[in-house]
Amino acid sequence: MNNRQNQIKISFWGKQFRNAGLLIILLVSAIALSLFLNSTPIAWGQSELLNLNKLISGRYNSNSNIANVDSAPVKLDGYQLFLLAAPSVNQKFPLEQRVKGIEEELNRVANSNFDPNTLQVTTSLDEKSDQSVINIDNRYLMTVTTLDAQIHGGDPIQWANSLTRIIGDALIRAHQERQPTFLRDRSLSALGLFIAAIATNRLITKLEKYLKKRKQVVESQIDDQLDAKLDVVPLNELQQQLSLKQQFNLDDLQQRILQIVQIGIIGSSVFVILGLFPCTRWLQSFIISTPLQVLGIILVAYVLIRISNLLIARFAMIIKEKDFMMLKPSQRLELRVSTITQVLTNVVAIFWVCAASLMALSVIGVDLIPLLAGAGIVGLAISFAAQGLIKDIINGFLIILEDQYAVGDVIMVGTLGGLVEKMNLRITQIRNNEGQLITIPNSAISIVQNLSKDWARVDLTIQISYETDPDRAFAVLQKLSQEIYAEPEWRSKILELPEVLGIDELQHSGMLIRIWIKTQPLQQWAVGREFRRRLQMVMQKEGIAIGIPRQALLLNKEFNQDSFKGISS
Repeated sequence: MNNRQNQIKISFWGKQFRNAGLLIILLVSAIALSLFLNSTPIAWGQSELLNLNKLISGRYNSNSNIANVDSAPVKLDGYQLFLLAAPSVNQKFPLEQRVKGIEEELNRVANSNFDPNTLQVTTSLDEKSDQSVINIDNRYLMTVTTLDAQIHGGDPIQWANSLTRIIGDALIRAHQERQPTFLRDRSLSALGLFIAAIATNRLITKLEKYLKKRKQVVESQIDDQLDAKLDVVPLNELQQQLSLKQQFNLDDLQQRILQIVQIGIIGSSVFVILGLFPCTRWLQSFIISTPLQVLGIILVAYVLIRISNLLIARFAMIIKEKDFMMLKPSQRLELRVSTITQVLTNVVAIFWVCAASLMALSVIGVDLIPLLAGAGIVGLAISFAAQGLIKDIINGFLIILEDQYAVGDVIMVGTLGGLVEKMNLRITQIRNNEGQLITIPNSAISIVQNLSKDWARVDLTIQISYETDPDRAFAVLQKLSQEIYAEPEWRSKILELPEVLGIDELQHSGMLIRIWIKTQPLQQWAVGREFRRRLQMVMQKEGIAIGIPRQALLLNKEFNQDSFKGISS
């Protein structure tokens, strides 16, 4: 009844989830449409917010790859207007000073509340330097050098005339963006975008709560099914259990993605709102700078790791499901699949972390080619120094591939033995009967005894006296075997009816009878103890005597009492 109610709740919330997803799409479309409609001529350039606010995109083709030349952008209100150039040798500081002076003059004019109708941006030729000079209202702004024109693919005079138009348009735009009407319209747009972002995040929060609740329901259903014994659970319920585990992993991945979507919505909303106002637009360049790119790489790597783990879990479930379809669930298969899944998860995580680290270094500005070349040389040196580690990894891979043992097995390695608690490509950790945790390098494992693979056996022997009728003893042992095999508690641990093999040896102490009991892995000790306990009570009840060692004393004819006393003394 409870499962039926949970399924009804999941179905109801599933519909709500689909409706919420449609609502998110509509909200994002509304935001994009509002930004598009807001791109009026009075706010030209604003439609390029999502393209990093390149104000003059397409006006010129920058060719800043000229040898021994440094370049730096000149910006106004966060928009890049043009590039300045200077020789690379000892010219970095003068280039920065030149950019700073031009930007300060442009900001002074933009904040001076000038009249756009009377604004004059002119160019003239300096007779001393024979270079073009740009003035704003007869006030010096900059000198156009030959390098400035070359990096833009033109001659100095043509580039100076182009700059007068670029600077004039930029100042008119800056003037218009500082008007109260413009600021009021942008404030309303920012408010609408903020409300839409808050509403979307609240909706996503509800979706996360729904996924969390559904995960709890699925987890409770998995726990309920795990309580049942594998040999009495129908095949369809086992398949349903695999589906529930897959659904749990998928819900967990969706929840993580929704959290990242929340961060993305908040970040993009802040980015767009900052670009709506001239006084804050410069912060956009900071937001999309190196730290944010590194953060984005980390988030993408995190999502890829989660997706990889989901795919690995799905692959493991397919293997288990095939085994269920063929015969019945195998505990051995469960151990092997869990071990391989753990190793694959670690290897894939290391791969994505390394790839993300290389991308982050590339974004920061590190040249990867020398780094990778150096890493190759260092790796070669390490490979010679760490031959033991490489041998451990290779042997560990072969152990897992050949299914020699897995986590949960009881093994013997030489004189060491115990339960395998942890294993990876480098080491195997076992815990012995005294609770000691023993760590063994995989390269040291050459011969291993697996005491719990697929099935186990109790090899039980008992000696009975020669006065006991063997057939009667066999009948008692077979009856005891049938009784313990018929009990449900022990039937789940004993795979087959215990087999009384018969008299194995005739010794001076009696007849040796051998019994084999085939059990589930790791259950041979419990079954053996219980069988011996019951065997002692049955033998005492039936009067079957245990064999006692016998000795024969042969006396010589000359042996007399005096000699016996002499020997005794």
